[in-house]
Amino acid sequence: MQTIDPKTYPKNKEWSEKISTTPSVPGGKSCLLENLRRMLEAVGRGDPLDGVPDLADSGSGCPLGELCVRQLSPLRLAERTAEGWAVTEEAQRWLTSGDDLYLAAYFAANVRFFAEILYYLDSPKTSSQLFKIATDRYDMPWKTISTLNNRLIWLRQFGLVEFWEFSLLYSLTERGKQFLEHVSVVLPEELGAEDATAGETSAEVPEPFVLFSGETAVRKAGLGYLPGKMSEICGVLSAWLGQIAADGSFDAIDRFAKERYSIKPSSARSALSTLAALGLIVRTSNTAHSLTDLGSLWLEEGSALFLLPLFQRGYLFVYELLAELDGKALDARELAAKAQLSYGFAKEDVFEVNARLALLKEAGVIMNVSAERYTATHRGKLFLERYAKGIEEQSPAAPAAEQDDLLFELRQAAKDSVHPKRLEKAVCDLFAEMGFEATWLGGSGNPDVVLKTTGLPVRPYVVTVDAKATMSGAVNDGLVDFDTLEEHRSKFGSDYVAVVGRDFNDRLIRRAEEHGVVLFDLDAMERLFSLHRRAPLGLAAYREVFCRAGRADLSALEEGTRRAEFLRRVLLAILQRLIEERDDPITKGELSVRNLYIALRTSAELKEKLTIEDIETALEFLSSPMVGCVARGKEGFSAVASVGDFARLMSFYGRSEG
Repeated sequence: MQTIDPKTYPKNKEWSEKISTTPSVPGGKSCLLENLRRMLEAVGRGDPLDGVPDLADSGSGCPLGELCVRQLSPLRLAERTAEGWAVTEEAQRWLTSGDDLYLAAYFAANVRFFAEILYYLDSPKTSSQLFKIATDRYDMPWKTISTLNNRLIWLRQFGLVEFWEFSLLYSLTERGKQFLEHVSVVLPEELGAEDATAGETSAEVPEPFVLFSGETAVRKAGLGYLPGKMSEICGVLSAWLGQIAADGSFDAIDRFAKERYSIKPSSARSALSTLAALGLIVRTSNTAHSLTDLGSLWLEEGSALFLLPLFQRGYLFVYELLAELDGKALDARELAAKAQLSYGFAKEDVFEVNARLALLKEAGVIMNVSAERYTATHRGKLFLERYAKGIEEQSPAAPAAEQDDLLFELRQAAKDSVHPKRLEKAVCDLFAEMGFEATWLGGSGNPDVVLKTTGLPVRPYVVTVDAKATMSGAVNDGLVDFDTLEEHRSKFGSDYVAVVGRDFNDRLIRRAEEHGVVLFDLDAMERLFSLHRRAPLGLAAYREVFCRAGRADLSALEEGTRRAEFLRRVLLAILQRLIEERDDPITKGELSVRNLYIALRTSAELKEKLTIEDIETALEFLSSPMVGCVARGKEGFSAVASVGDFARLMSFYGRSEG
């Protein structure tokens, strides 16, 4: 075999030019490469197109001509000529060299979501998790998992991926890790529409807007009220400021608000308060407003970009949101979690985040990379560089008393390298809050924290944790001694080893993968705790996080949390529906499983596909003797308790005797 220099691998095509399928070669899974070679050799020899090629472990009667059309042509391994079919130059190069990695590189350059699978196997994943990444982040139009599985079969044939049957996980081989260094990967943020601001050289805002934004103001989570959509804010503000410039009396404004937006005087007053908070208008008497100099200037300029400093002054998570999207692609839910955990929001408020996204998109500083995900534009990057330097140090913007104490202390302690024990204790306290038996040790010869799950009825586990505080930047590989971590593992009989820090450099991440160590940066720790508070899945579920080396992967927990929240909504929706049915003279308060399914399957509150099994499971729980909020009758089920009764009962069962 002749090894081909990776520097001469095929150039990666644009995503839009790549194909969506890999060849489906007849024969067993272990014969793909051999049979592909035989097919191409048959084409090269000029074998009859109506003949069936000799393929290993295959009962296929598919003629060579059909195989060329369906399997070889889409990936341009064979092409039609005036004389018939011929092997392409790239395919011939593989046949001549015998270098299977060259063929793998050709697949990576020409097939969507092929090399990307290797990229996301930085930690082991199931095929379902990979399928979700492909459909959610790359908008692959797959209805079933079979197309993904075909890619995984090829990757295993190339020796790049291995499959662990006992855990159903796929992981990179050493060969796969080395191969990944020589091929290009397309990230989700690179798939969006073209950045219309790519040619801009500045994102300047007139000085009066910047100076006003520097004035002291109490920043709030809730954006003020304005009628209309935030995506149309320039038109809305132009209309309001134009009216106030012409006649700012309350009577005139009330008429304007009623005629244009059909809102009451009380809502008009709320809109005026928002405009005043933004510094665009000022109250001049008990019954009138007028434009400020800033308001007059904006009315002349009319740019959404100039509004950003004004919103930043009065409201949380404006520049900070833009900074979160710098170089990343996130959706509203992910951003809402960050807003709660790091930026002073009392809850994960997707509505408020969506309003900010609409404002930032109107200003041209962010754009969609898919239907749900956003990233910063070139203009956004210029704006951050010009006006938002040091925004990380300014956040969280709300006072510490308004933050979650544990998470606030974790973030602060992670920067306090002068007092490293502070982070050790913060990590210990946070895991203890999640239900672990957490012991803070530290000192020479010991891990910083030991986590135990002695309360689990089956398969308890132990985790040794080291905490690394850094004054600035990521934890680098020089700060982590993997030999010492292994000694801690042996000394305490731990099943897993974890390191907690602000962030980690690439070399440390690679070494952690090699040594079976999981790395928790601050976002991962905060996200883990947030998921726990949303739906405590139990310590057994958290094993999934610790058993995957490298950067902490919370995807399994996120899916479990969404499922738990969905089932909770199902319980409440069923109980509420049965309560509403009590006075119906026809049903007499009883509904069958089928009737409940019909009534709830389009419920906006559920937002996920409801199944008959979901309803049956919920009814079994609600009608059980220990709950007793639903009774089984001749015609179906009926409510015998209120939603409040159910909530109080669940609170009672969850009460600790201590």
